[in-house]
Amino acid sequence: MIVAGRRVLAGAEPFTFPGGTEIGAVLVHGFTGSPFELRPVGEALAAAGIGSEGVQLRGHGTHPDEMVGVPFGDWIADVQAGLDRLLARCERAVIVGLSMGGTLTLNVGARRAADARLVGLVTIGAPLVLDDWRLPFAGPLSRIIKWQAWGRPDIKNEAVWDTHVAYRRIRTRTIPELLGLMRDTTERLGQVRQPLRIFQAREDHVVPPRNAELIRSGVGSTDTDVILLDNCYHVSTVDHEAAGLNEAILRFVHALAAQNVRVPT
Repeated sequence: MIVAGRRVLAGAEPFTFPGGTEIGAVLVHGFTGSPFELRPVGEALAAAGIGSEGVQLRGHGTHPDEMVGVPFGDWIADVQAGLDRLLARCERAVIVGLSMGGTLTLNVGARRAADARLVGLVTIGAPLVLDDWRLPFAGPLSRIIKWQAWGRPDIKNEAVWDTHVAYRRIRTRTIPELLGLMRDTTERLGQVRQPLRIFQAREDHVVPPRNAELIRSGVGSTDTDVILLDNCYHVSTVDHEAAGLNEAILRFVHALAAQNVRVPT
């Protein structure tokens, strides 16, 4: 598969899982990540008959250079497009996002608050704020420091480090777009009205866990819950907690489907 003239990394391809027409899920990966991170969620949903669209955000899954020049508005558009594809075959939809994908989930939830077909949101380790003193200077610093290495993935299960498909380093010029997305999402947070489940690893070395409460206290949703994960780090979808996380997401989707059963006329 070729995107923007570059071959997509093996395992980073977008995916579609078939399912019933009643409800489905849009699955959104994080900053520098790839659809690989959400594929286990898609597989778990598919096993229960629930289809999904695994979105590949522009600039991701190929080479870090491809992220340069991509505005965060394009990532929002990618999620909206995935949602529209899903709604073309499902009556209702849930968006599930990991890390920046969770921030995008909230952003699109706010933008599509009037769309009754979007019935629920799930965030997993989503940031509204990050704790790094360098971030306010990200723009000027990016002209001096061209690359930032991430090092090892923030996954507690070391056995899966080598199979994780994501960029291990990033062009620093792209960081201001992440910061812009977080600001834009924070400004829109009160417009989020959908039922919301907020998953957060207690031991997260990327996103400060206090973000979970910032999200819950900031949204306009009346049906919210924060679920803290104990045996994983940031990329919890492929870590020790993955099975339990998938089960909790599935329960949420089933509950939403049950609340929206059509009564024959």
